[in-house]
Amino acid sequence: MSDAVRRQKDRAAEFLSKGKLAAALEGYRAVSKAAPGDLGVRQKVAEILARQGEAKAAAAEYTEVVQRYAEQGLFFKAIALCRVILQLDPANARAQERLAELYAARNEPPSIRLVMPRVAPLEAAAIAQANAAAAPVSATKEEPEFDLFIEEALVFEAEPPPPPRGALPQIPLFSSLSNEELIAVMRDAMEVRSFSAGETILKEGEPGEAMYALAQGTVSVLRADRRVATMEEGAFFGEMALLSGAPRLATVVADGDVVVLEFPREPMDGLVARFPNVRTGLEGFFRQRLLENLLRANPLLSPLDEAERAALSQAFQSCTFRKGEVILEEGTTGEAVYLLLRGRCTVFHRAGTPSPYPDLVEGDAFGEISVAAQLPVSAVVQAREPVVALRVTAADFRALVLSNPAVKKQVLQLASQRLTRTAQLGLAEGDLRI
Repeated sequence: MSDAVRRQKDRAAEFLSKGKLAAALEGYRAVSKAAPGDLGVRQKVAEILARQGEAKAAAAEYTEVVQRYAEQGLFFKAIALCRVILQLDPANARAQERLAELYAARNEPPSIRLVMPRVAPLEAAAIAQANAAAAPVSATKEEPEFDLFIEEALVFEAEPPPPPRGALPQIPLFSSLSNEELIAVMRDAMEVRSFSAGETILKEGEPGEAMYALAQGTVSVLRADRRVATMEEGAFFGEMALLSGAPRLATVVADGDVVVLEFPREPMDGLVARFPNVRTGLEGFFRQRLLENLLRANPLLSPLDEAERAALSQAFQSCTFRKGEVILEEGTTGEAVYLLLRGRCTVFHRAGTPSPYPDLVEGDAFGEISVAAQLPVSAVVQAREPVVALRVTAADFRALVLSNPAVKKQVLQLASQRLTRTAQLGLAEGDLRI
């Protein structure tokens, strides 16, 4: 951006800070023509139009911004602004339709995310204003002071061309949906919410009633008030709630100004009833997320490289168990490794002092130590309620996992630890391996 354009932008911002909307609008429009790739300026134009009560004009301007975000691979920024557009002009479906054309199910192979210059932040104020359907700001009529915007000749930049559709990233869950399904999710099952630094988005232990996607900013993940991870734009969290309503396993807090997309369970359930493929997409997404978390966090599996992880993921198969059905029997040979998708399982011994073991919950893995070390199963695992799990056979697990030398080294050590802890019945919660 040239110095002259930057000065014009600063003047427009000054007018806006003083409430001189007409002058600010004229200035931002001039800058937008000179620097069409500056999406922040385009958003300012839309914001001012909305404040002036020109809802349709604001929606049209936001639609152009959505188009540019979408073409740059910034799906979540684009989808957040789609909600703003619908608040301003409920009949305006153009942005959603274009977004669906770019990102709905396609047969092209996935590619890496594009890194593009000049990505503007979402305007949280504009989102809040649209969501609240705020009345236009009343102000005394002003003289635009347009002469300040023609003092210098501006050097006009060419707008960057959009990349080919095949270069756009595949978006988990959304790219598995058809155009109609994706538009329905955006229109009927999504809300845009803003949070300030330190605000809690979801809290550990509370019932889970929604899934979230991070459209802007970063958040911290806390367990027992201890920070365990950070998530950035494009991350999903809280997804277990859509299929189970299970209590939250962690607290998520905004690090700064944050914009999230919220997908409540109730409207998503309504979409599932209308579009069965939405459930298929959710279950596939849920399965893949749990597998990724398992492969990253499990100390036995974390040394696997990408190819080994992909092969192991493909080996898992879905299975179900009735309430009260025994999944693993104490003292038997381990025949499979399980990842719990839905439901809870109890863990106990057939004889002796009752075990203090915590229940297994969604996302937990069990059976891996007995299979890897070829030891008898150390306790009974029984379905407390109807259970859906992923299962990989002992033979596949050994072939795909134990071929890695780093994993092999850990097997005996972890097996020894397991036997000691089982004998002492002093297992720490969250560290159960059967």
